[in-house]
Amino acid sequence: MNFRILAAVYFFALAVEIFANLSGNLRLQYVSKPSLMLILIFYFLVNARKLAAEKYLILFAFVFSWLGDVLLLFDKQYKSFFIYGLAAFLVAHVFYIFYFLRIRRRNLVERFPNALIFAAIAAYSLALFAVIAPNVKNLLIPVGIYAVVISTMLAASIAAFDYSRQSFGKICVAGTLLFIVSDSILAINRFAAPFEYAPVFVMLTYAAAQLLITEGTLRNLRAIDN
Repeated sequence: MNFRILAAVYFFALAVEIFANLSGNLRLQYVSKPSLMLILIFYFLVNARKLAAEKYLILFAFVFSWLGDVLLLFDKQYKSFFIYGLAAFLVAHVFYIFYFLRIRRRNLVERFPNALIFAAIAAYSLALFAVIAPNVKNLLIPVGIYAVVISTMLAASIAAFDYSRQSFGKICVAGTLLFIVSDSILAINRFAAPFEYAPVFVMLTYAAAQLLITEGTLRNLRAIDN
């Protein structure tokens, strides 16, 4: 299965999900939203069959991302499902972190990026947490832990590649960065300043993030095996 076929199927499913979101068609969302990660999982499995063992870390991250999507579908009916969805994505991010740490060694990266990059990530995370903290209430600790973990995922992805010879690293980092953007929009909309079409922006950035991570990691794994 090549990337063009994947992109056509994936963006069609995303368009259906956006339509379902805008029209408030929850029944359609029960199909469209979970289908996004299932498409990526299928694409990844088909293309990563003979690749390095690190592929299983990405596969587990995808599975827990899918579980998070499913749980958050029921967030409005059952408030406790938000924390369950958060936990699922937390586990997904941990698998992403382990992947990028393993890949850094496999990519033979000798230097760390400029420390200012990591300082900027930490500063952004702290600033966002300060904005939403007054309204988080009893979720303060879980949300704080989640913020630390997803920031660590971004930092780990940035440190995992030698960009002078591994251009696919930019694809992965773009994906992890969009993941931060998606979660930031979700957090601001939920805990600070709700705004119209926020769920659409969350889904667009999230879907793009997962797609970029999928393709970037596949290219990385192919490069390792070659």
